[in-house]
Amino acid sequence: GAPRNPVEEGWPARRDTVKARGANTNSSAKINVGQIADAVLKGKSGGYPADYKLLYLANTNYVNQILNTNKTIEAFKAVEFIAVQEQFMTATAKFADILLPVNTFFERDDFTSGGATPWYGLVNKSVESLHESKSHLEIAQGIARAMGVKDYNDKTEEEWLKGIVEGYREVFAKDSEGSDYETLREKALYKFPTDKPYVAFREQIEDSEKHPFHTPSGKIEIYSQELADWNNPELPPIPKYIEAWEGRNDPLAKEYPLQLITTHSRRRAHSQFDNIPWLTELITQTVQINTADARARGVGKGDLVRVYNSRGQTVLPAEVTQRIMPGVVNIPEGAWLSFDESGVD
Repeated sequence: GAPRNPVEEGWPARRDTVKARGANTNSSAKINVGQIADAVLKGKSGGYPADYKLLYLANTNYVNQILNTNKTIEAFKAVEFIAVQEQFMTATAKFADILLPVNTFFERDDFTSGGATPWYGLVNKSVESLHESKSHLEIAQGIARAMGVKDYNDKTEEEWLKGIVEGYREVFAKDSEGSDYETLREKALYKFPTDKPYVAFREQIEDSEKHPFHTPSGKIEIYSQELADWNNPELPPIPKYIEAWEGRNDPLAKEYPLQLITTHSRRRAHSQFDNIPWLTELITQTVQINTADARARGVGKGDLVRVYNSRGQTVLPAEVTQRIMPGVVNIPEGAWLSFDESGVD
């Protein structure tokens, strides 16, 4: 089956994956999230593990966020059935044959961690779930019961949360006081010890014999013989510059001379919060273009411009600025799709 990324091609299944029902191995039915549209449209004849007829989507505004939106829409129209778990009528939710209302963090007990910060804790439910909304686990359990899957889950939500807390406690808190489930129910957050500065690969540096790197030599490998043996030009044995796919030196640059980047916006987190009017009024969605590029095209500040390539098009006001290099334009990612009758966003 397809690996998560090219580096895993031919490697054994990873230990942190779960085998899907009916799959031969942990990775035999798995495809990269960016390949879903291609997999749906091509199926087995295109080299994918199956001919896909159903999409079940949770915790994602996939249509809005994935590459090549128009191709994704084509794939969504091609499958026989789509189920979506959502709180809002997103671009993805609009394609659902069945839309399952999932509750919010205010309506369920949950776990939270601080990413790159030394915090983790529990989120306590503030109010009961509105109307017919349910948690992700409740929805999954209900579907399993309806489909006759008796061994789907034998834990309550609280048991799952206790297990998650104990896992974090063992790894990060070293069983320190105040890091247990019962205390977190009262105090919500725990800050794990940071008495020592974080040093990457500290264990390997201090005791390389006991804690070798996960490489054939047990050391940091500037040159990888294993990668060299694969003889794949896209995975060289030593770090090197690889020309970007459809980059500025691609023949397509003659037809499309401006290269698009899609940075994060301050008005939303990916597509989250982009349906809040106050935020959309505060920060306008624009296309940033360098002053020289704008002048060459007769574009002024605030002018509506059409940004297009062979995959799609959008119309946005221009933000003319010196803060982006010539030859590059920027459209912050995550704005909610809104197509007109001609297919222009």
